[in-house]
Amino acid sequence: MDARIKVGVGFGLWSMGVPKPATIIKVAEKAEEWGVDSFWLADQIMPRTPDLDVVAVLSLLASRTSRIKLGPSVLLLNLRHPLLVAKAFATLDYLSNGRIVMAVGTGANLAEYAACGIATQSRGARLDEAIQVLRTLWRQPRASFHGRFYNFDNVTIEPRPQVRQNNDFGTIDLWVGGTADGALRRTARFADGYFPSLQTPEEYARCWAGIRRYAAQFGRANARIESGIIIFCRLASSRQQALEEVPRYLRPFGGLGEQFISRGAFGTPDDIRQRIEEYIKVGLNKFVLSPLAGPDEYAGQVETIGREIATPYLKYSATAQGPFT
Repeated sequence: MDARIKVGVGFGLWSMGVPKPATIIKVAEKAEEWGVDSFWLADQIMPRTPDLDVVAVLSLLASRTSRIKLGPSVLLLNLRHPLLVAKAFATLDYLSNGRIVMAVGTGANLAEYAACGIATQSRGARLDEAIQVLRTLWRQPRASFHGRFYNFDNVTIEPRPQVRQNNDFGTIDLWVGGTADGALRRTARFADGYFPSLQTPEEYARCWAGIRRYAAQFGRANARIESGIIIFCRLASSRQQALEEVPRYLRPFGGLGEQFISRGAFGTPDDIRQRIEEYIKVGLNKFVLSPLAGPDEYAGQVETIGREIATPYLKYSATAQGPFT
């Protein structure tokens, strides 16, 4: 496993409005210069706040970047037919020259299932099968699949995603989000990585131990399963100032807002790094900082994350000095 500390940024939860296209383009064009490792986009079918389509924004980001990884976190895969998803993300992988990664999950808003005509009782099994469909379509020139939810014969997607050497399946990395036992089993059985949010270091450590235990049961004891975490954050001149500013961004989320605060990172770059160190101690080395910010603040928050947090970690890793203490 790559031991370098990598820091990407999240894009979503726009309670104060979506950034203008010019702002999104500016951030994309500057992100690599700022030291950002990756972009991760929240996906919601029926969002509580303004939102943008994941595939459309990833296309824009792919056209304005050349090195950073790009992906959804998490894509609500089982609310879409996997044939359509396989085609869209194979195209994104082609346009980005092999930089697409995917985190998938069931989501928490059951109303989205009703609106899409999908039974909630089978959402986990549907997601498991959809993951297998994606891999089948991405690896086979003439793919057939016959399952409980999806059935097709002789489907060809060209170009297929670039072959990956870093995982056990050879195609686009598929990570799984979630904290329920079903998500841990899904990760252990099918995934290249685990990608939760709103977890404390202790909660992550328990989930990761469960994944490794389940992986052994599924015959994947030596599988290459990576892990990362999404941490919601707010950069400010002090932790106190950040905590005073955060509540206005969380009003649409009701009681869930308390979890954003108790499991987030707030304050100066030093404050954020101290929070990251708590996760490094339990074995994490990949982080996505998702700023709680207004549309006109997003670029500034991302620049600070890149220059003051992501870049210093990369420099320390490159010189073998290890993480901050």
